[in-house]
Amino acid sequence: MKLLSSFPPFADDRSRILILGTMPGPVALARRQYYGFPGNHFWRILPEILEAAAPRTYREKIRLLKDRRIALWDVIRTCTRTGASDSSIRSVLPNDIPGLLRRRRAIRTIFLNGRTAETLYRRHFGDVIRIPAYTLPSTSPAHASMSYEKKKKAWSAILPYLENRNEWC
Repeated sequence: MKLLSSFPPFADDRSRILILGTMPGPVALARRQYYGFPGNHFWRILPEILEAAAPRTYREKIRLLKDRRIALWDVIRTCTRTGASDSSIRSVLPNDIPGLLRRRRAIRTIFLNGRTAETLYRRHFGDVIRIPAYTLPSTSPAHASMSYEKKKKAWSAILPYLENRNEWC
């Protein structure tokens, strides 16, 4: 099995929340884009709950996150996996999330994109990181047991954690 590597974090000094996934799927890895699989709801949900125009390009998507003070990364640095399913993830080496939080001190809350991200985060960092972490429903199309509307409503939980929402660029 091939060793997979995640992307560098997207975060800056203005980031207020950190959204953590598990590991990009094969399409996202090939495109070198967070949530790059067209069927993933992430890039549809975020603009809607942020009341922003839907970004057309990856550059516009990243700009939206930056403007809204959202950091993005994955719990996993490297792993092996068969296909795209999180259930087949093996040989996990986690990212240095504590190091990121030391460098980006304005991040005060973590949101985990799905149960696998939660399980891995708590296993590797549950005793280390002391800021609140909340689990949201996975935006993956594999999480079909929840409707898009229910996912979107659940994801709106990030809004109160984005300080100074009236000052968004």
